[in-house]
Amino acid sequence: MLKDYKGACHIHTEYSDDTSIQIPDVITSAQAAGLDFVILSDHNTFLPKSDGWEGWHDNLLVVIGMEVSPIHDGHFLTLDSKPLADSKYIDIKNYINMPSVECIEEVLVSGGSVYPVHPLGKKKWSFVVNVEAWRNWEHTGFAGIEIWTYMHDWIDDLKLSNLWHFYKNPNLQIKGPDPELLSIWDKLGQERKVVGISGLDAHYREIPIIKKPLFTYEELFKTIRTHILVEHELSKSDDAVRLVCDAHKEGRCYVSFDLLVDATGFSFTAESGGNIYFMGDEVCDVQKELRFYIKSPHYANIKLLRNGKILKELEGDFLEFSSTEKGVYRVEAYIENRPWVFTNPIYIREYSS
Repeated sequence: MLKDYKGACHIHTEYSDDTSIQIPDVITSAQAAGLDFVILSDHNTFLPKSDGWEGWHDNLLVVIGMEVSPIHDGHFLTLDSKPLADSKYIDIKNYINMPSVECIEEVLVSGGSVYPVHPLGKKKWSFVVNVEAWRNWEHTGFAGIEIWTYMHDWIDDLKLSNLWHFYKNPNLQIKGPDPELLSIWDKLGQERKVVGISGLDAHYREIPIIKKPLFTYEELFKTIRTHILVEHELSKSDDAVRLVCDAHKEGRCYVSFDLLVDATGFSFTAESGGNIYFMGDEVCDVQKELRFYIKSPHYANIKLLRNGKILKELEGDFLEFSSTEKGVYRVEAYIENRPWVFTNPIYIREYSS
């Protein structure tokens, strides 16, 4: 039985030029929100790692990643880039002047994994937002993509005319992953495994004229999370950081909007011939029928999709379906028409003897 741990990813601190929150405040906010882990991703620097922040802080695991943010071609998160992170060149500001492809190659050589973040980009001139879209979809080096980014979802329909409403009711504006991005993800998955992760893109700046901060980290940490599935309990005696990074890279994880309901315990598996397959598994040697099982800890509208098309849909907490067709099978779940859970796929590939 895999164990379910929930965390928040794509978090900025004072180590990023555009954020003022200190890491101790991030840690206390994550603990108050009930998280098991956080992944920090400051811009073009591993300094938080060299300063000793990675590891356990009471019951919270802090993982240090990095958002590589070149001027053009989009940004990406890198995890587990050990040679880069342990080198004396911890502050890697020259990345901003390098094309994304060159940055990817350097990260891959260092053993890291790559995840394009907010890959569709965003332009909101009224709010001084100009984030480049990812353009390197043909590159096979990235392990996954950020399929759901809280701040980019929130800002999508933001205008000066509705700013007050968005400020007062931020979570009512969350619509779910962009359908265009899900379509890209489904198509990529038919060629190779591409993992889906979540991100907050959390920044904090004090704005003197606003009494209540627009987004406190404790509030954000209760919203969109990535749940990882591991074989045994994360503990201080384990290489817990590597387990978290590996679960992301392998796709042994799902994304959920836990502010609706904590999705801990959501399960998507397949069975054939006595073998059990989990999210992220690629099945290439099955000739018999596969039986898919979806179990939800809460009543929901559950959808099983193959290559982006709905195969079966029901209202409830359990869905079962059989298939012999190859394809990319994943699950979406909604609560009262609001997006809740998006699993990583189970990939059924062509049988080859």
